[in-house]
Amino acid sequence: MLDGRLDAGRVAEVARLVARLGLDGVWFRQPPLTGTGPADVAALLRELSAAQVRPGLIVPGELADQELADQELADLVAAGKIRLARPGAGPAAVFVPAGSGHDLDRSVAAAARLAAGRPVLVEVPISVGRTAAEAHARADSEELFALVGHPARSGLFGTLEECQAGAARLAQAGATELVCYLPHSADLIDVLAQLRAIAVGAGVLRPGEPPSSPPPPPAGWGGRRPPG
Repeated sequence: MLDGRLDAGRVAEVARLVARLGLDGVWFRQPPLTGTGPADVAALLRELSAAQVRPGLIVPGELADQELADQELADLVAAGKIRLARPGAGPAAVFVPAGSGHDLDRSVAAAARLAAGRPVLVEVPISVGRTAAEAHARADSEELFALVGHPARSGLFGTLEECQAGAARLAQAGATELVCYLPHSADLIDVLAQLRAIAVGAGVLRPGEPPSSPPPPPAGWGGRRPPG
């Protein structure tokens, strides 16, 4: 999820990293939960689509038609180059929004039953660290988590292995895609790299099994290497 507090240059940087890491794409929520976001959301999504990253737009139902008044944006949605999601059950997918009060596992399982084969998109706050203390340091002062729930209670939280296990549990409950809210931190690049490891590990892990080994970094990646 692109943070509404990021400027245009930072958005472009995050989108490039997402594409390079092989993550599924980026989402933008309109209006954003924090910050103001770009002045022209349609232009941002068109730019991201042209940059070989898969963008998506999440809007409340009453705003969807307003956003799609931009004909070029509507054409991109119709062509499948930009995804459009509304919280709740839509014709293309069932969307589980983040919330500080709901039981995430039960909400995902209920959405999977309702989906009847459609994708189940799940918003989750995430704070991952090399240690639990690092995960706490990233999460505890993050204003976004006051709105979507603290990751320790309603998301993925802790070490890489703990987040892998949590993601695997949500996948077993029926989630097909996690829309991740990340802490607005200076080391966002490192957090994005760990997201890739969470995704890879969760894809082969079943709840109760030992975690998988960290995957190697992408070719040419200059960030932190896994131990070994």
